[in-house]
Amino acid sequence: MAKGDLVAFTVHRAGAKLTLPVRITNSGRERAFYQADLRITGPGGFAALVHVATEVVGVYPGTSWPTELTVEAAGKPVPDHPVVTVEKYTRRPYPG
Repeated sequence: MAKGDLVAFTVHRAGAKLTLPVRITNSGRERAFYQADLRITGPGGFAALVHVATEVVGVYPGTSWPTELTVEAAGKPVPDHPVVTVEKYTRRPYPG
């Protein structure tokens, strides 16, 4: 699943938690800052919202920023095949 410069890969289950690998690759000509909210849902009422941001130095043109987000929803069964959607995505050029 992709949105703009963000790609979310297949969610992996590890016990009562889910791991969501994410990669942001700056396809622009200037350094940029990114923010995204991703919702993970599944059967039995599982719903979690995770946030990713590259606020420290931004992402330089042509480079990637990979990360993994850990997700759990207390009291809800962890789905085997969760669905990931991007609820919010912003790209802000470096102000310099």
